[in-house]
Amino acid sequence: MRTLLPAQILFSILTVFCIVFDATLLFCVVLKRWKNELKGPFFYIVFMTSFGITSKICELFMVDSWALSDILEVSYQGYRDWIGEEVTLLFTFSYLGPLFLNWLMTFHRISIFFAPIKSASWFSEKNIFAYSSMISATILTWLLVPYFSDCTLNFNALTSRVESACAPGRHPITLFQNKYLIYVPLASMVVNSTMVLYLKISRKFWKPTGPVLVSSSHVKRENVMIRQAFFIGSYLSVYEILYLHLRLYPEHFESLPLEFQSISYDLRLFAIGSLNFIVYFVETKTTRNLVLSTLGWSKTNKIGVVPTIASRS
Repeated sequence: MRTLLPAQILFSILTVFCIVFDATLLFCVVLKRWKNELKGPFFYIVFMTSFGITSKICELFMVDSWALSDILEVSYQGYRDWIGEEVTLLFTFSYLGPLFLNWLMTFHRISIFFAPIKSASWFSEKNIFAYSSMISATILTWLLVPYFSDCTLNFNALTSRVESACAPGRHPITLFQNKYLIYVPLASMVVNSTMVLYLKISRKFWKPTGPVLVSSSHVKRENVMIRQAFFIGSYLSVYEILYLHLRLYPEHFESLPLEFQSISYDLRLFAIGSLNFIVYFVETKTTRNLVLSTLGWSKTNKIGVVPTIASRS
């Protein structure tokens, strides 16, 4: 019977914790919205936590696959043949979801900055749900093409790599993703960093020439939204950057000790798994207070962000 490495055991414990957090956050926002006590974007958190729960469950099926195959009394290859392709598909889908939802959030923040009046209608709750659903459907359709081809993907825990059924070949969609996907979170980081710098500089040196209605709550909300997008982009970049080494230098990676390969693999997955906890608990006070107050661990009951839009002249 194979035993899990210490890094894999630690990863599994932390991943279960993050699943519990995502489920708790999802429960809290749905409960508060049901009671009409929650203001601000709702469906962003619903989609992010739903993707998060799905991705982390898939991560456990991948990282703990050796132990699971022993429990099921099947060979590891039999385990992969049984559910490997489906787990890989669901994981990739739930990873790409936040990656492109982050760009939707970024466009939302840009619209608030350049067209604050129209932004409220462009990004109403109904429209955010529609945009997010379209993004999810597009990603799933995109991934189903290679899934139903002769080059379907299947993760191999023995090599910490996603293997193609037509190896050494790959489906054109897979090749396109491997080549260009890294630029999606990196570009988001650059855009949001530029927005942060511009806002800081403009507020320091720009002098209004007419009546300006910019509340402190709006400024705070604007900064929080941009910071969230920046952290999402930077966190998801960790997975792509670490995976870049594996794609560019596979022989060198395979020559490294198994423990190092496992740690690198677990770090990549944990960067995805811990995303919601870092963004919505560590970095965002409103959602942190939401969770704590709903669970009765905080005296603060004022939840939500006032969606005040500034008008500029």
